[in-house]
Amino acid sequence: MRTTTVLNSLHRFIALLFCLLALCASASSAAAEWTINGTVFEKGTRKPLSGAYIAVRENESISSISDERGHFELQLPDAGRYTLSAATLGGTSPINIVIELKPGVPSPAPVFYLTSGTLLEEVVVRAQRSPDRVSKTVISGAELRRVPGSGGDPLKSLQALPGVVASNGGAPAVRGSGPGDNLYYVDSLPIGKIFHFGGVSVFNADLIQDFNLYSAAFAPRYGDATGAVLDVALREPRSDRVGGKANINLIGADFLVEGPTAANQSMYFAARRSYFDLLIKQIEQRGVTIQIPNYSDYQGKYLWKINDSDRLTLHAQGATDELKLNVGGSSVIAQQQPILSGDLSFSDSYAMQAAMWDAAVFSGTQNKLALEHIANEFNNTLALAGNITLKQDTNQIRELMRIPLAEGHELALGGNLSRIQTSVNADIINPTCTQFDPKCDLSSAPRSQLNESFYNNAWEFSAQDRKRVAPKLTLIGGVHHSGEDYLGKSYTEPRLGLEWDWDERTLLTAGWGRHNQMPIGQQISHKFGNPRLEHLRADHSVLGIAKKLDDDWSWKAETYYKKFSHLVISDTLLNYINGASGKAYGAELLIKKDGVSKLTGWLAVSLSRSERQNDISGEAFRFQYDQPLNTTLVTNYKLNADWTMGAKWNYHSGTPYTPVTGATRDASGRYIPAYAPVNSGTLPDYHRLDLRIERGYVFNTWKLNTYFELNNVYFRQNLSGYRYDATYTTKEPVYPLVIPFSFGVQGEF
Repeated sequence: MRTTTVLNSLHRFIALLFCLLALCASASSAAAEWTINGTVFEKGTRKPLSGAYIAVRENESISSISDERGHFELQLPDAGRYTLSAATLGGTSPINIVIELKPGVPSPAPVFYLTSGTLLEEVVVRAQRSPDRVSKTVISGAELRRVPGSGGDPLKSLQALPGVVASNGGAPAVRGSGPGDNLYYVDSLPIGKIFHFGGVSVFNADLIQDFNLYSAAFAPRYGDATGAVLDVALREPRSDRVGGKANINLIGADFLVEGPTAANQSMYFAARRSYFDLLIKQIEQRGVTIQIPNYSDYQGKYLWKINDSDRLTLHAQGATDELKLNVGGSSVIAQQQPILSGDLSFSDSYAMQAAMWDAAVFSGTQNKLALEHIANEFNNTLALAGNITLKQDTNQIRELMRIPLAEGHELALGGNLSRIQTSVNADIINPTCTQFDPKCDLSSAPRSQLNESFYNNAWEFSAQDRKRVAPKLTLIGGVHHSGEDYLGKSYTEPRLGLEWDWDERTLLTAGWGRHNQMPIGQQISHKFGNPRLEHLRADHSVLGIAKKLDDDWSWKAETYYKKFSHLVISDTLLNYINGASGKAYGAELLIKKDGVSKLTGWLAVSLSRSERQNDISGEAFRFQYDQPLNTTLVTNYKLNADWTMGAKWNYHSGTPYTPVTGATRDASGRYIPAYAPVNSGTLPDYHRLDLRIERGYVFNTWKLNTYFELNNVYFRQNLSGYRYDATYTTKEPVYPLVIPFSFGVQGEF
């Protein structure tokens, strides 16, 4: 009995021992299974990359695919060394990472940086910011940045679009109107300064998302102008991570920082300064000493996405320009205009702050409410001609509400109330010259003094009804009412439009609108001008057809007619009066290859005529920006993922100028020029070829982008005018300054 009991106990012990051994083996086996958590990012941008395939080289049956956060997970059986291989569909060669698993050591967390698997750029499809399609050209900031000869500046590339003519001041002239006849909007906010001296835009190039150009008959929600509307959209700040860019080019340097600040909140800030004035202090030419001009600017945006339908955006922008020169007493300029002998200086500063609330208020109605403050200051000293300081502070509230009434039927209501305080301190020569007066002699003009501060209250209200009256036909009716209490004028102006989708690829458009514009400040000042002037007036008419073709090709043709009235001319008694008129008409063609393939670009051809007439004297002449034929070809070709080459060729007819026919001497012995009829001369035709090559370098966590441009490749001497000696008996050609090359280097982090 005792022996049996002992044997039974021994059997239980052995069984228990085997169970313990089995449990230990099981535990040991479980401990040998290793979980590896890793991440895949896009190379260069650090964006999470989904769809990447990760496999174990030693056992390819063990694999994983990254999710939308770039995360992947692998289960490895034992400790040891493993080679993990990651790749994307269509990407470059797989990337390998060797890991080692050791007992008691935490599992590694491998990170892969892979290309996205395509040679083509990312194509982002965005809805149109406005449903209006009449006389509208839309182009992205990325396309404009790559126009050769622009130095990477999108807005400097505007002259490559149909109907746009470059001017010496940088702002474009559009369809027979002058540079001062345009309105500029950024993120639906009016902005007073969009170009620096010399035509460099005031924005960081990487912030410009897209650009809408309304060349004629624009919608009633825009303000008062007789020319065109340039509507720029800046992109949103990135919200995935903190990043930045640093850029240096031939004339300046800038930086950009952006990223999230809290849940559903993000921001960016960009700043730039030119540095030529730091390298070269001044240059002297023909007795005139020029201190190299400088400019600076900044842009900031703070975005708070409160919920799915409400967002609050804070904006801050600013820009400054400075230029100084000295006109020597022996120079030709001083002999022609003695009053300009001495020091001259020009400074121009601008600052804007705004808050905008976008909300869906009820039943799909979208409301955009903005509060904006703009400050401008101008300080000019003109040697013996005197000096002027002008300050303006503008406070305004803007409202735009879009109300869907039914399918294909929308009502848009808008309003703008502004109060402008202007302070002027001037003691300066006041020549009352306009485009109708070539005989503008500064040295014999009267001197005026003005030291005052005054307010101008202005208002605008608009309504536009878009209704699809047939399956393919949309009619647009609108009205714009505006007024101001400085001149005491108000205007109610109709706007009409038609959009006919002939088929899925063909659009026919027509538009007509009446527009007005306040004369410039000097012309309506109490002492310098005439505070009883009427506003300038213009009627716009436009017809267009647009066609989408295969392989991302499209073309658009438009014809237009603009009639101007109440233009301002000088007057002996009243300084200025509304005594001139004008007209502009033409046809344009734009053939475009969109940026979804290796080859991109466009061909723009404009045939036009622009004239002005002095209604008092009956004299008619070509407008100073009249170019009967203007054509531009822009092309870019992506050789591979790293290299892109581009070219731009521009040709336009010679611009008009007013020749000098002789001179007489006044009592002081100074020669006074005599002129031929206004703009009766024509300069030679203009043409120029620019080339551009880009090279991108992609590293794991950052990118390096470079470009190099050759400007005016075949050294065409394009005449911009003539320079006369002090007696006006001899002249020599004047050619614009063309920097033969340009470059840029940008690091993106």
